[in-house]
Amino acid sequence: MRVLRNQIVPWIKVLGCQALVLAAVLSLSRFITPGTLPVLLGQGAAAAALGRLLRMPPIWLVVQFLLPVAVVYGDAIPAWAYLAAFVLCALVYWNSASEQVPLYLTNRRTWQALSDLVAAAQAKRVVDLGSGMGGVVTFLAHAHPEVEVSGLETAPLVVAASKLRIAFSRLVNARIVYRSLWDADLGAYDLVYCFLSPVPMARLFEKARAEMRPGTLFVSNSFTVPGRAADRILDVDDARRTQLHIYTL
Repeated sequence: MRVLRNQIVPWIKVLGCQALVLAAVLSLSRFITPGTLPVLLGQGAAAAALGRLLRMPPIWLVVQFLLPVAVVYGDAIPAWAYLAAFVLCALVYWNSASEQVPLYLTNRRTWQALSDLVAAAQAKRVVDLGSGMGGVVTFLAHAHPEVEVSGLETAPLVVAASKLRIAFSRLVNARIVYRSLWDADLGAYDLVYCFLSPVPMARLFEKARAEMRPGTLFVSNSFTVPGRAADRILDVDDARRTQLHIYTL
């Protein structure tokens, strides 16, 4: 039932956003021409913006943007184009559908805050769970040549891109591994970092408690562990007012 709900709710949100935007377009039909390509693209952009307000994963924002054009110009678009677009989105946003974890990218100021944590904790092995494009991994590996920095990721195209980034950086202490965070042994690391979503946090922290050694750090960007107050909250001086929730195991 839960899986079915997770599949149906996003489509309800998609249709609701599209209906609201379409109603707005029709109300403005005296001033614009519904059905033209610029208006359809505007509809898609507006629906995607509403989806963003509803915290929909990125792959659904792509659906929101493309849906009006696809409905009107469906006959003019070859079937392979839809398949190619779907495959591309799936390869990039793999975890959005399977784990309800969007592709969040950590910004540079947060990289530096993490670097300071690594130094203060004298960590020797660090892992980024859901490492995305590898920004955290390359930054920390460059800042701390003596630290082994790993990234775990399961979105195929993202893994390929981040592996190339590591290869071009020539950082011998950095690596990207195609592996689910649920299959990783967190006990191997002194500092575990994640920027995921509220959905997996309770389960992930239980895994961390079971596997990580006493005194090691579990650091979550923005998302808290339900029912457990962080031992420390680090405010990052950036535009989105990032908070790092630090748990000492």
